[in-house]
Amino acid sequence: MEVLFFEPVYKDYIWGGTKLKEYFGKATTTDITAESWEISTNTDGVSKIKGKNITLKELFDNKETREEIFGTKTKDMEKFPLLIKFIDANSNLSVQVHPDDKYAKEYEADTGKTEMWYIIDCMPNSQIICGMKENVKQEEVEDIIRNNKIKENLNYVDIKKGDSIYIPSGTIHAILGGALICEIQQNSNLTYRVYDWDRVGNDGKPRTLHIDKAIDVINVNANPKVEHEKQEECYRIADSEFFKVDKVNIENEYKDKSCKESFYAINIVEGMGTIEYQNNICNLKRGDSIIIPAYLGEYTIRGKIELLKSYVD
Repeated sequence: MEVLFFEPVYKDYIWGGTKLKEYFGKATTTDITAESWEISTNTDGVSKIKGKNITLKELFDNKETREEIFGTKTKDMEKFPLLIKFIDANSNLSVQVHPDDKYAKEYEADTGKTEMWYIIDCMPNSQIICGMKENVKQEEVEDIIRNNKIKENLNYVDIKKGDSIYIPSGTIHAILGGALICEIQQNSNLTYRVYDWDRVGNDGKPRTLHIDKAIDVINVNANPKVEHEKQEECYRIADSEFFKVDKVNIENEYKDKSCKESFYAINIVEGMGTIEYQNNICNLKRGDSIIIPAYLGEYTIRGKIELLKSYVD
């Protein structure tokens, strides 16, 4: 039994930048890199286990060893439950919305997408879009979108480093330029674009919008609030039926034990150190992503490190 390290999958979307190289030292091969899919079994980008000739999906699909690595809660799951990314928003992402499980199953033969963001770093005066203005009524959504009144009816929220926000499916949202984010989400890549700032893609054509489906799934009552960083060793930043996420601030040493119900997905967002388990010692640095197997047992992380620990419950 060993801790799993990953080789991520990189995406060069037009709004990306260079922070994944500069901040994390990611070995990207493109001038612009928008996303690093750190832990993923999604068909649009499957992570490989570092140092092994096997993907995370292949490992998860092996039912003989699934429980001891991924936990009892995953025993009957059709697919790995999470998708975890680092996102460099050098410019604005599209204004978008994701469907819930019910809609996704009926119309897309997929699962929905609820997500959360942790702000690793951002420029001064950075903002995100999360929800619509409080006075917008559900019956007004179609008119607002079809008649290009969307920008003035969105909820713009100030953010700073260390903030987090939980974004349920149905929430209209966008990451705006200047933010470096860790996104933890359901394992789905379903995105309905509502507005894309009147820009064109790499092919010189406007990027596809998904207006009809977006109108179907937008919930104007979804206006999540930003949670600010706490000066505590460990505190919860997301707590839902889809995933739990804890922020852990380590000054010197953090002792923990794996949980037989679930794996732990760990993303190092600041600092460097080591992880020790079963007479093994591995180095950790900012930008690393690992999985603690469900049956690993006790482990210790040493160093001055900030990390996110995600799991299912």
